[in-house]
Amino acid sequence: MIHECYVKAIEVLKKNSTNLGFKASFNFYDSIWSRDGSISCCGATLTKDGELLKTARKTLEVFKRNQTMLGQIPNAVNLDGKPVSWYALDANLWWIIGVWNYYKATHDKNFLKNFWPSTVKAVRWLEHHVIDKSCLISSCESADWMDSSIGRRGKVFYINCLWFKAVKCINELAEELGKEKLYNPEKIKRMVNILFWPTQESCEEILRIGFVWRNEFYEEAVHEYREHYLHFVSFEWYEGRCDTFANVLAILWNIADKDKTKRIIEYFFKKKISKPYPVKVLNPPIWIPSYTWNPKMDIYRLIQHQNRPFYYHNSGIWPYVGGFYVLMLKMIGEKKKAEKELEGLAEANKIGKEKKWEFNEWLHGKTGKPMGAIFQSWSAAGYILAYKTITENLQCPI
Repeated sequence: MIHECYVKAIEVLKKNSTNLGFKASFNFYDSIWSRDGSISCCGATLTKDGELLKTARKTLEVFKRNQTMLGQIPNAVNLDGKPVSWYALDANLWWIIGVWNYYKATHDKNFLKNFWPSTVKAVRWLEHHVIDKSCLISSCESADWMDSSIGRRGKVFYINCLWFKAVKCINELAEELGKEKLYNPEKIKRMVNILFWPTQESCEEILRIGFVWRNEFYEEAVHEYREHYLHFVSFEWYEGRCDTFANVLAILWNIADKDKTKRIIEYFFKKKISKPYPVKVLNPPIWIPSYTWNPKMDIYRLIQHQNRPFYYHNSGIWPYVGGFYVLMLKMIGEKKKAEKELEGLAEANKIGKEKKWEFNEWLHGKTGKPMGAIFQSWSAAGYILAYKTITENLQCPI
């Protein structure tokens, strides 16, 4: 089943291939999204399939063509080539990572020279979202893939993990072209760990950089037995739930040190974050209206986009994140667990509403019932990333 899922995943990416790139879903999201498309590119490049490599390049190109003068990458582009959605910080971030990944896979210098000016503009646009001395990006609500009634804002852990990675990527590309590096990612890494893993020392630091007027609220988050990073920190407010994807990325990209990695992994195992399938994206689920979840917004949304407990972003299971989770387990030396979870991920992609191998967008976090759009590109790409890394014993491909 593990290999069959890989074959089916390639079929999904080919089914979703268009003249402009990878659309998000064959039957629902009939447009090309920067974050979905860039992640799909990262899976596609591992296949070495000529058709998929061409579609990956087209995906990156369509966003380059629609980049604004200031450097903003559209969130989504219709199949007529026109942007339909704009503000999302992770659109720029994942696009930069996608450009780096494509060059890393192809070593196409002409591609890199052609994309370099747009990549610099993309990172400059992000730089303008650093509004204090923290080196970290500030977000408004719905500025990333959790763009519904889960309203994270301020300094978002997920966004700043991507910011660290994007800076590393553009520095590597600069080196390839013999240019000076643009940023110091270690400063970003240091501040991510100061802000999102609170200690008594970091309480003093956030006052120094001027992020808050008073930090009593933040002192409540200091705990010697902390098990994962904070979800987000807004003005004199923090959200303490575990953003699974962001914590996984922190481990994959060595933002988390050995002690933090150990604590996060133990938390994942203790909370059974990968049951019934890899993996629930938020833990614990939000049960009552709060600063983070506004159920009023869900009244106007389709059921599959509502954030009831164990739905959608509120502790729903997202197979594309599951792929990164399996990849992370392999990277930290938990190969047997990774292989077992890969089987679970294959099963999640196999079950469907109407037929087998639907590669659903998301599944119910308690029952495992498929609930989202079918033939989702990044569900397929996440599986490819995990499968190729395990079966070919690769180093981290992203």
